[in-house]
Amino acid sequence: MASLLKEHGARVHGFDLPDVDLRDLKAIDAHVTRVATLEGRIDILVNNAGVTHLGNLVDTSLEAIDDVLTVNLKAPFLLMQSVIPIMLQNGGGAIVNNASDQAFIGKRDSAIYGASKAAIAQLTKSAALDWGPRGIRVNCVAPGSTDTPMLRQVLSVLSERMKVTSDDVYKAAVPLGRFADPSEIAWAITFLASDAASFMTGVVMPVDGGGVAQ
Repeated sequence: MASLLKEHGARVHGFDLPDVDLRDLKAIDAHVTRVATLEGRIDILVNNAGVTHLGNLVDTSLEAIDDVLTVNLKAPFLLMQSVIPIMLQNGGGAIVNNASDQAFIGKRDSAIYGASKAAIAQLTKSAALDWGPRGIRVNCVAPGSTDTPMLRQVLSVLSERMKVTSDDVYKAAVPLGRFADPSEIAWAITFLASDAASFMTGVVMPVDGGGVAQ
């Protein structure tokens, strides 16, 4: 995704765990301040970090709840809180959050992950209403199953539990019959961050091969 944004003219600064503690507001503020000082402005924020946890509501520990909500919801909230004042100094900007198809649909053994992604979708809509009048667009992609290391880890665990090849089970639930390539999600994010989407805000865009259309 970073390389695609660069190809379209952006100067990209990325950070993730463990380089920056996404649970620490001071660490987030310090990094955002460093980027703003180096560049003189921040025009685009993409909140793309995420963690998952497999388990139903009863199986999910307090530690898992805290970890998933902190990275998937609190960190984007704090980053937006830190970046928006800088964007306002330059007349606006674009924020793109990363939710999931689970902002729309439920999946088994995904209680806290699904809750975190539904929450980031609602945060996107609320922020779009709050900051649209000040020139800041806030949108969100909602990817379906995407061929990433995190998905492969999930599928490995599910295959053990289900005693079947979970790749086939997941692909069968997608009308296009395959997983997304990460580049397909990156293109959607780049579009929402660009001037081509200049009249779009508050959108939670499924990029899921038709999954939520069912």
